[in-house]
Amino acid sequence: MEHKSNARIGQIILWLIVALGVVLFIMIMLGNEAGIDGGLYLTYAVLGIGVVLAVLSGLMSLFTGGNLKSALIPLVALAAMFIVSYVLADGAVKPTWTISESTSKLIGAGLIMTGIAAGVAVAAAIYGGVMKLFK
Repeated sequence: MEHKSNARIGQIILWLIVALGVVLFIMIMLGNEAGIDGGLYLTYAVLGIGVVLAVLSGLMSLFTGGNLKSALIPLVALAAMFIVSYVLADGAVKPTWTISESTSKLIGAGLIMTGIAAGVAVAAAIYGGVMKLFK
């Protein structure tokens, strides 16, 4: 019974976040500058909560009999993807920018890493679709 009440609480929180997002979106569309700041804060909060829950979920699965090797493979892959992205990134800074070369390189690495992750996701979706056709 506790599982159902936790799921219901999660759904209520989800719909509250969605409603707040819709209100902030409407504020932005009406030209209210406060909607932009509120939307960014909401995004940061939801991202932070998601990261914390993902890490806790992984740790809990390890403590409940999970395999350490299968947990470390994605982390090593993510670190390798970041290293490759960082090496490929350009640290060029335009004179009008108020950032350092290292910040520019990190931003470039993040953009490259996002592109690689999107490419891998698309390739996995295509592979899954093709394999489903042949089954």
